[in-house]
Amino acid sequence: MWALHNSLKGWTLYSLTEREVQLMINTLSSNEIKLVKVCKKSDREWHKLSREEFPELYAPAGKFEEGYPALSSEASAESTDTDYFVVKTKKVIHPRLHDRIEKQFTATVLGQTNNFDTTTIDLSEGGIQFNDIIPDWVSGYFIVRIADAGQIYQVMCSLVEDQKEKKRVQVMSEESDPQFLKYRNWLDSLRG
Repeated sequence: MWALHNSLKGWTLYSLTEREVQLMINTLSSNEIKLVKVCKKSDREWHKLSREEFPELYAPAGKFEEGYPALSSEASAESTDTDYFVVKTKKVIHPRLHDRIEKQFTATVLGQTNNFDTTTIDLSEGGIQFNDIIPDWVSGYFIVRIADAGQIYQVMCSLVEDQKEKKRVQVMSEESDPQFLKYRNWLDSLRG
């Protein structure tokens, strides 16, 4: 029996069969997989999920349609509402929740196949602004790695919406994530 912990979404599942874990892994994004931890019932500690260490958990379970009819675009539209409308809300400016620290550090946005190296303009517990425009291939959730004095700080982020130049990301890491706690403590030391 296996257990799976997703720190990004804040859930843990226990007593899973190998097949159930395979199905779960096939529903996770590549960035979620980087943060997932796995544990066998007899293990004494949690392990980072990796294809090298746990090849038996990586299988195309549930991805073959043998014996099932093909799913057409018309079939999927039948069960959904096809009338759309747009709601435009008034823009509300909220006060900042976190003070920005205006310092430059080397930073890397980790992608599935590419990495984007840049430097920071400012950073806080809630977000990071970069000097360079973020490439179009960056989307969804991704990890940002910042280096300072030989230490590495990593947080899960997503793009800030409705920005003229794509230079800002918002920190999406859970408050309980050890990597976020390390990042927040580092920011506190920079303010001190």
